[in-house]
Amino acid sequence: MLPTLFISHGSPQLAIMEHDVADFLQKLPNKFEKPKYIIIVSAHWTSDNLKILVNENPTIIYDFYGFPKELYQVEYPVENDIKYVNKVYETIKSSKIDIEKDESRIGYDHGVWAPLSLMYKDADIPVVQLSLPIHFSGKKLMQIGAALQSLRDEALIIGSGNMTHNLFDSQWEDEAPIKEYAREFRDWVVKNIENKNEDLLVDLINQAPYCAKNHPSLDHLLPFFVAYGASKGKTGIAMNDVYMYANQSMEMVLFKD
Repeated sequence: MLPTLFISHGSPQLAIMEHDVADFLQKLPNKFEKPKYIIIVSAHWTSDNLKILVNENPTIIYDFYGFPKELYQVEYPVENDIKYVNKVYETIKSSKIDIEKDESRIGYDHGVWAPLSLMYKDADIPVVQLSLPIHFSGKKLMQIGAALQSLRDEALIIGSGNMTHNLFDSQWEDEAPIKEYAREFRDWVVKNIENKNEDLLVDLINQAPYCAKNHPSLDHLLPFFVAYGASKGKTGIAMNDVYMYANQSMEMVLFKD
């Protein structure tokens, strides 16, 4: 059985820069077998209700501005296999969860292609993207993850966001000291994952220290709940206690069971 992952995808510039976090993402697939396909929920495709990307010829979306020219020249020609799209769609529907096929979205945002271009540089694994229903509770997002559990024999399930994500208070120099509120939030989440405190984690938006400070908007936190819900044993391993820009925890969590 393949694991589920919560990854902190950070800046899209990670796709082209030398950094410990980029190195970690490149090595991460060595920890498990190669999946037949990937199911991913990204912070950068939000919706009112759950959707699934069905574009047969997806492109990658440069959904950012002000970055180096070479970042806009990155190509990641990943496939969207409609056979797997339909399988995910029917699996979710069978769990009595409403889901809509989205034929208008052109492709994958940087929360998908930037980390995957490091993890699987050959772009040889089909990627099925689900939207992030931005108004869903943690519990309801966990139900989406739980509906995907039966697919883990062949699919790698990823929630792509950031453990902490307050860009308004980031410091852009490389050696800026870590802000305590970011470390306290990350440490609380990791401790409760390791101790299997599901009652606290399902409500971490209200329970975790400094949640509003670390997540002025919840888009980068909510993918965690999908990855967590797809875990059967609700026990995770924190793998990357690294910070960028003083307050961005780049923690990655692997759920094996």
